[in-house]
Amino acid sequence: MSSHPVSFVAFALGLTAVAAFVSLGVAAYAWRRRSTPGAVALSVLSLASGWWSFGYFVELVATDLSTKLLVANLEWAGVLAAPVAWFVFASNYSGRDRYTSMPSILAASFLPMVAFVAVWTNPAHHLMWTSVTADPAANGSITILQTEWGPLYWVMLGYGYLLWLAGATILVRTAFDMPTIYRLQAVTLVVGALMPVLGNFATTLLELEGASFDMTPASFTFAGLACAVALNRYDLLESRPVPRWMARDRVVQTMTDAMLVTDTKWRVTDLNEAAQALFEHHVERLKGRTVGDIVPEFSPLRAERGPQTVSFDNSQRYYELFTSDFTDTQGRTIGHAVILRDVTDKRHNLQQLEVMNRVLRHNLRTEANLLEGYTGLVFDDLEEGDIDAARSHADVVRTHANILVNISEKARKLGELRDADGEIDEARNSPATIQIQNATATVESDYPEATIRFDSLPSGDVVCPPLFESIVVELLENGVEHTDAAEPVVTISGSAEDGVLELHIVDDGPGIAQSELAAIEADGETPLQHGSGLGLWLVTWGADQLRGDVSFEHRPEGGTDAVVRIPIRRHRVDETVSDAAHEQSGPDEAV
Repeated sequence: MSSHPVSFVAFALGLTAVAAFVSLGVAAYAWRRRSTPGAVALSVLSLASGWWSFGYFVELVATDLSTKLLVANLEWAGVLAAPVAWFVFASNYSGRDRYTSMPSILAASFLPMVAFVAVWTNPAHHLMWTSVTADPAANGSITILQTEWGPLYWVMLGYGYLLWLAGATILVRTAFDMPTIYRLQAVTLVVGALMPVLGNFATTLLELEGASFDMTPASFTFAGLACAVALNRYDLLESRPVPRWMARDRVVQTMTDAMLVTDTKWRVTDLNEAAQALFEHHVERLKGRTVGDIVPEFSPLRAERGPQTVSFDNSQRYYELFTSDFTDTQGRTIGHAVILRDVTDKRHNLQQLEVMNRVLRHNLRTEANLLEGYTGLVFDDLEEGDIDAARSHADVVRTHANILVNISEKARKLGELRDADGEIDEARNSPATIQIQNATATVESDYPEATIRFDSLPSGDVVCPPLFESIVVELLENGVEHTDAAEPVVTISGSAEDGVLELHIVDDGPGIAQSELAAIEADGETPLQHGSGLGLWLVTWGADQLRGDVSFEHRPEGGTDAVVRIPIRRHRVDETVSDAAHEQSGPDEAV
């Protein structure tokens, strides 16, 4: 080095000083934006670079060997911290958060911390260096330390190169599929970060021949300028790319469809958050099980022919099941994706459209034709002066007009069910007993000849959504209307156990016609298989919306036992209301 001209040394010293100031400026700028992902790591990286550069400048201008050695030891804080900070910054930038957690950072910093301790304890073991001498350079204007490095130094040199190259690779891979602005960010950062690596590599080769000027600190000038350009021109820290792998992983995890990933034998290897919620199991409890164990209706052969609809675990929800294959680069199947899409609302909407179509085509048209026919008879009777016949036919007109009004009211309730879109407002929950009593009062006001008895009622703290009252009204009306008895009798009994309310509504009529139940049990109507009205459908859809079910059982002694089961909650209610409900719910007491 003594043969190098003074101008070269002056230029190198100037670059080292500039690198220190530029790096410290970038560190301060990044620290002011420390809430932005990657800003803290960039600030630490720039601070370490600046500390290294400033320390080396002081080391060069110092004349005393002991001072040089002390400053050289202090420099190691920046030397060892810079590669780790660079790797953490690159991981932050690319969204690889698993590398930026505190345990990961501590793991990456373990060897540098060991090396830093070894620096200060080197006289005891000589693992970092075995000897140090000061050689004159630039015609004796300065002296440069010539070091015989120990084994731990070479380990740390390779480790540092590994971290620098790993961070650069992460940035390049992240920006490869990104828009131009992010490519320019990444390229600028990588070029700037590799300059100190190249400078250090060149210095290492030159030191094999003797004492050499360390070009690494001076190279930090280019790294600092690259960061400054990326910050000011390419919006570094202002905008951060979302890596394609992260976006796809997040989309899969947060999608509403449940997805299972399986191997070639349909054993689950992974699943998303929606699948965990659907099956109410942790990931580890489902991994390794076959899809058939989790979804009993699943069949790989059926799935290959197209989507299939499944419902499992006694659920009232329906899912459309799709499958697709994962293949390797040679087109060989290496696994499958099983997707379960909730189509319950879609299924119900189609059912409701089918039923409403039938009502419009059949019920309304039939009633309108009857009204038209009997209205004509009324006019004919009036022209002939037959008042009694006119009055009789007018009564028929009024009956069928009431039927139309009833159909319209049920259609309105159907519209409310559709508008609710499966949402249950628990804030409007009210005692089930009060709802049953209100429904009873409504039906008795419309059918004064009917007798409704209470066998038993649930306790007053059992609450459920207000839709429950409409279900009870429909079932009571069905029991009162479809009977030949002049004074129909309907009995209500209910109980609540294990979070489920079970309500029985028993009538003394001939029972619900099988044609009415066939469409309900088949979960849809056809031109040859349909009901006569909307009541039973409203009950079925209402119970389903409350996450419950309804069944109709023929009694051997005659009549129908309609059973409604819905999940409920218990809530403390006013004691006066509870006592009043209890007084009205005595066995066999008519309301």
